[in-house]
Amino acid sequence: MSSDQSPTERDATAPPSRSERKLEQVIDGARTVIVAKGFDGASVDDIAREAGISKATMYRYFPDKIALFQAVMNRDCARQAGAAMEIVDCCGPVDAILFDFGTGHLGFILSDFAIGAFRTAVAESARFPELAREFFETRMDRARLALLPVLTAASTRGDLEIDDVDLAALRFLALCKSDLFFSRLFGVRGPYAPEEIAAHARGAVEAFMRIYRPA
Repeated sequence: MSSDQSPTERDATAPPSRSERKLEQVIDGARTVIVAKGFDGASVDDIAREAGISKATMYRYFPDKIALFQAVMNRDCARQAGAAMEIVDCCGPVDAILFDFGTGHLGFILSDFAIGAFRTAVAESARFPELAREFFETRMDRARLALLPVLTAASTRGDLEIDDVDLAALRFLALCKSDLFFSRLFGVRGPYAPEEIAAHARGAVEAFMRIYRPA
């Protein structure tokens, strides 16, 4: 692997290098500690101990905790949200596409990891605005961007009547999130069962279609 090639750009069939394995080890340790203790409570010593490395080794990969948090968010959001955000066929029945997308999106944002990450990003946003901005750009806005080509294609075909595709995407996400997200965020209730998520996603799609279905 060339020196300017990232781990994600290398041949997927090639085994990870020692450096890449060590990097994953550091990120795994940081994730465990940050989710358990929050960003402020996660010390460099705790992270190094959890990762099974020295602080000097950790600092070779990341200069500070902000960079570590960003790496954790980037990796886990890519892993967990990737499948949910990936829409292969923009030309299928729009209600079916939105239902699949909604269930995947809800499954991710209601997960323990996503809730913990959201709490951490908001709690630290005043002191570390760049951390909050990175979190928003790598996770919060991915769903909207993924929906845009679907809604644009549906509007072009005449399946939906949409004047503002951006606004329509935000409305669908708001219908999906509804009170479920905030109930989890504030600890009002625990995880939702898959059937609860599916039922809620179905209701969000029905409401969205009533707004944008051609007269």
